Amino acid sequence: MPGLFPSLRGYRWQWLGRDALAGATVWAVLVPEALAYATIAGVSPVVGLYAAPAALILYAVFGSSRHLVVGPMAATAALSAAIVGDAADGSGAHFAALTAALAVTVGLAALLAGLLRLGFLASFISEPVLKGFIVGLALTIVAGQLPKLFGVEGGPGDFFEKIWALAGDLGATSGLTVLVGAGSLLLILVLRRTAPVVPGSLIAVALGIAVAAAFDLESHGVAVVGDIDTGLPSFGFPDVSLDNSAVSPPEASACCSSPSPRDSGRRRTTPSAATTRSTPTGN
Repeated sequence: MPGLFPSLRGYRWQWLGRDALAGATVWAVLVPEALAYATIAGVSPVVGLYAAPAALILYAVFGSSRHLVVGPMAATAALSAAIVGDAADGSGAHFAALTAALAVTVGLAALLAGLLRLGFLASFISEPVLKGFIVGLALTIVAGQLPKLFGVEGGPGDFFEKIWALAGDLGATSGLTVLVGAGSLLLILVLRRTAPVVPGSLIAVALGIAVAAAFDLESHGVAVVGDIDTGLPSFGFPDVSLDNSAVSPPEASACCSSPSPRDSGRRRTTPSAATTRSTPTGN
């Protein structure tokens, strides 16, 4: 159909082999990313696996750039968790429904911004402000994930409140959890340095699953994700009231314009979508 798959115009079948290899490489990076960022957003890891293919397929159908990286983003995941956390009581089905509703609202806001050609607004954000936002958000994400590395409960709040809560919980640190977490991190760093073509994150996830099953780490105090649902989710609109603060225009605009760490050091020319970051990779 005219207008669909515009990036495939002029495509040569001779490129298929290398594109298949590139697709496998993206898959190896995207799977652990989707699992991790869904956790940061406060929803089940399987939600990340549901959302990632949709973004890839829809951009392939309607997008025109061959150099756009489409996938989950830590900044948007953290913003989503903060926005939904203020509107939801705890986690669970209501939290997931609000997250889905926020994603729909952000998508609509991104479409409206694109139709109105509002990308120029990004040029009014100075580079120091952009870098400050990225660094601050990165520190907040790190502070939120450190309790999982130590096997402690942690606490809510801003960066300093989370660090203070972590310091108070260090006495309950799980040594085996630290060993597993530090070992996984070390494996990723070593592979990145010695074998950069090997998907270190995916290897760490696969080995972690194998070790947890072989040695029954859950019975030894190591928290695990548990069973991940199989099959496709049920389709439908989230059961959320339109007057809920999580789906208001300001919150949607905040997620829609959230920068990626890769945006640091250069000016953004277009607003990013809820789960899309735009980065020219070149040829």
